[in-house]
Order: sequence, then structure tokens, then C-alpha cells
Amino acid sequence: MSQNAKRILAIICLASWGIVLWAFSTFSIPSLDGYWFDIFGMLLLMVVVALFPIQIMGTNISFIQGISLAVFLHFGLLVELVLVQITIAISIMKLRYPLYRLGTSSIMFMVVSANAAIVYYLLGGEIGGLGMNEYPALIPVIGYSITAILTNHIILYFLRNEIYKEKSSLFAKDFLWELLMELIILPVGITFFILYSQLGTAAILFVGLPFVVISLILRLYHSSQKINHLLKFTSKIGQELTESLNVDEILDIYLARMTKMLKVDYAYILDINDGENLNVIRRYESKKVPTIQISGLVKGEGISGKVWESGNSLRFERRHQWRKFSRGFMPLSAQSVLSVPMYRNQEVVGVITFISTQKRAYEKSHEMILEIISNYLAVAIEKAKNYEATKHKSERCHLTNLYNYRYFEDVLSEMYVNHKQSRKPFSLILLDIDHFKKVNDTFGHQAGNVVLCQVADRLVQIIGDNGTVARYGGEEFVILLEDLAHSDTLELAEAIREDISLNTFTIKNDLGDYRNKAINITVSIGVATAPEQGEDPLTLIRNADRAMYTGAKQKGRNKVASYIG
Repeated sequence: MSQNAKRILAIICLASWGIVLWAFSTFSIPSLDGYWFDIFGMLLLMVVVALFPIQIMGTNISFIQGISLAVFLHFGLLVELVLVQITIAISIMKLRYPLYRLGTSSIMFMVVSANAAIVYYLLGGEIGGLGMNEYPALIPVIGYSITAILTNHIILYFLRNEIYKEKSSLFAKDFLWELLMELIILPVGITFFILYSQLGTAAILFVGLPFVVISLILRLYHSSQKINHLLKFTSKIGQELTESLNVDEILDIYLARMTKMLKVDYAYILDINDGENLNVIRRYESKKVPTIQISGLVKGEGISGKVWESGNSLRFERRHQWRKFSRGFMPLSAQSVLSVPMYRNQEVVGVITFISTQKRAYEKSHEMILEIISNYLAVAIEKAKNYEATKHKSERCHLTNLYNYRYFEDVLSEMYVNHKQSRKPFSLILLDIDHFKKVNDTFGHQAGNVVLCQVADRLVQIIGDNGTVARYGGEEFVILLEDLAHSDTLELAEAIREDISLNTFTIKNDLGDYRNKAINITVSIGVATAPEQGEDPLTLIRNADRAMYTGAKQKGRNKVASYIG
């Protein structure tokens, strides 16, 4: 809510309070002589019940309506208004809501009470105590209750959609909850009114205790339902995380699910690097907030560093609670913060920090759930890293770090399968280092290995993401180029040949003086393009090999040759 809106709301609230107090002192109301103790008891009962609300869809719902109904039926609208307003003020302060929420709640309940009272009077309802064997008129009381519910929901709908800019429907789940509770409250409220008319002060105890017990039971039930929902959500996320074997995918799944479940404007997953620093490995920042930069944090530095140091979670409801820990890493708009450690094998391996621009965005149950899911995440990341490391070893040449022949065969076979759908050509470059045996014999096999690695690095630099470079075997390399015509492949092959022939390669002379030495090498290249020059993987490789030996090696080496069928 903007500052201007808050100021206008405060003015309206003060004016409304002034009108209520003026009306209370001006208009005729039932005599309160002898009832002040009872009124105070009813106020105390309303406050106790209001401090144990049930939160549904972000709205706190309590049972003060039942007590306020009895107050209205016996003492009239003005007394009921004053008691309800005092109850709201105490509840807002106890629950530590922003001050402007007092204004919106105060005005809302004034309008609700006034509308309900008007309908009650229009339906012939009267104010005052009952005599022996008398009962209140049910139609006006039912009209009062229905009007209060509808007015309350219309105002809430307006506030959410127009003031707080939260999209919601008029008759959502919280409406059904309040309707259900009204069916419970209405008979209890009527019973309270009847008993108070007959028994006086003792009725406050008889009815008040059940009210408090019912409020506590329903609050506990709703809290348990919420925790059960969070636990089911946790189990689902844990299953999703452990099913994936890709680290990036795991992090994306985690942030997508958690930012949907919790109120999150900033989210940071930090990994402990070599036991020295916390580094951000994934972040989430909503579009409505500016990006902040976080460099490596040491143990004990900032909120995340404190969590790493202590191994315990930290939860803050508003800015002043965490300001002394922030060390300048927190966004200016931040309010609520929830930071938990990631454990694996009883050791902290990372930290997850969620930040919201709203106050009191995170509850104790959220902290508990986040701690459970963070451990799921730590295990899932470790499993994915181990899988990726194993997969990398199985697909790579241990010397050059290029893809190995088995991986190359799989990619080539997949290209033929995809070609049936795309009908796009793809090409193969087969490259062999000229006179490589001479390098080994002159400078040693270790020098030959260095040359292989340097040639591999040059090929990766030239090809980049435009193709797949693999070690074919010995001193031979192969390059797969998807969606590249034969003529373009020949140009690329010529550029590779020229680059290698013009550059020097530095080795150590292991068979001589052990000094570094710059040498020049050349390569012979054969090119074949599918499907014209190879209808299957084996034929394409064979034809590229023929081109290299007959068209390049046998004609002087340091050449590029194309297969001619």
C-alpha cells in the first residue's frame, strides 16, 4: 500500500472513530448501570478469542462474531462497535501487524456491524434483554448474520484486488470456512444471549469457556492441516529432486517449487567452496525487486555465513532483527529472512536463504519444512554430481578430455535417426597428425601426448559449440557437424588444416636436454557428408577415412580431401 493510501486510510479511520464516540455519547442506548463489569468480561472474552485466529487464504478468522452478536442483541450497536474496535486494536498490536492494517480492519468491522444492524432493524429486530421463557426473533438474527458475512467478504474482495493488488475470487475457500463457522457460531451466540438474559454474569463463564476451547481446537486443527499439507508438498518435492540426475535441473525444480509455496522475493542457494567461502550457485529474484550482487562469504559473515558457522537456521520477521548481521549484502526492501543450512553426512555443505519484502512472511513450520527439503536438495545434488562425474569419465578420453569413440558413435547414430525427420545434411571430418611417430621417436612419448592434448585444445577452440569433437584413436580425431553442407565443411576443414600448420606446439624434449622446444606439425583431413557420401554411420566413417588416406596422405600430406564415390 502506498504512503498516500495509508494517510487517507488513517484519516478515514480517525473520522470513523470520532463518529462512533460522538454517537455513543449522544444517542440513547440501553442503560449500562450495573453492567460495566459484565461488559468488561465480554470484552475480555472477545480479546482472548481474537488472539487465537485461524488463518485461511491470508485472512485471520476468529469467533468474536458470536460474542459480538450477544452484545449487540443486549446492548445495541454502539456498545458492540466500541467492544469490537477495542478488540481489533489489541489483536493488531499483539499480532504485530502494520499500523495501517488497524485502519482497514477498523473501518471494515464498522461497516460490517452497521450493515448487519440495519438489516436486523429492518426485519423487525429489537434490542434488550429477554424475560423468562422468551426467545429472540430468529429471522432478524439470521438476516444480521448473513449480512455480516456478505459485507465482510465483499470488503475483503475489494481490499485484496484493488488495494493489495492480490487476485482472488469473491467466494473462495475462505468464504466456505467462514460460512461453516458461522453455522457453529450463530446458535452459540444466540444461546449466550439467552443465558445472559436469564443468568447474568455467570453466563459469560458458561459460554465463554466453550468459545475459547472451540477456538483453540479449530486453530490446532487448521495448523495441523497446514503442516500436513506442507509435509505432503515436501515429500513430493523430495521425490522430484531425487529423480533428476542433472544439477541444474535439480536447482531449477527446487526454486520453482519453493518460490511457489512460500512468499519469496529473493532466494539464494550457496555452496561451500573448498571449506573457505560461500558462493551463490543459483539465485531467484522476482521482477519487482532490483538484483543484488553477493560475492564469496566467509564463515560468520552475513546471515548465510552465520548459519554456516553455527549450523542452525535463522529466521527473522522484520528488518531491525537482522540488520546487525547483514554486512551490506541484503536488499534495502528486505523484511523477512529465512536461512537454513544444507546438511550431508552431518556436515554443512551449503546454505539456502529466502528473503521476502513482507514482514512476518515465514513461520516456524516453514523453517521446519525448509530444513527437511534442504537436506533432500543436498543429497540430490551430491548424487547428480557423482552421476555426472561418472558419466563424464565414461564419455571422455582420459588424456585429451575430448569425447571418446563410443560417445562419438552414439552421437553419429542419433544424427542418422534425426535425419529421417529433419532431412538436413551433416558432415564428418576425420583428421590425422602427419608423421606423429617421428615426434614420439625424437622427443619421447610424453611429448607426443602433449601434442595430442594441444591439438585437441585447438580443435575445441575452432569448433566451439558448432559441432562435436572426439578422439577417434591414436593420433586421429573426428569432428561431427550437424546441418552443414559439404562445401561449407570443406572450407572449415581447410581452416583447421591451415591453423594447425601455421602455429607452433611447445613440448619438452624428454629424449634430449629436457628443455622446452617449439615444433611444427601438419595434419591430413578427409571429409564426407551424409547421406550422399554415407547412408549409414559405418559407411560415412569409411568414406571419410578413404578420403583422408587416398586424397591427402598418399598425395603428400598436409591436405584436405573429399570423398568421391
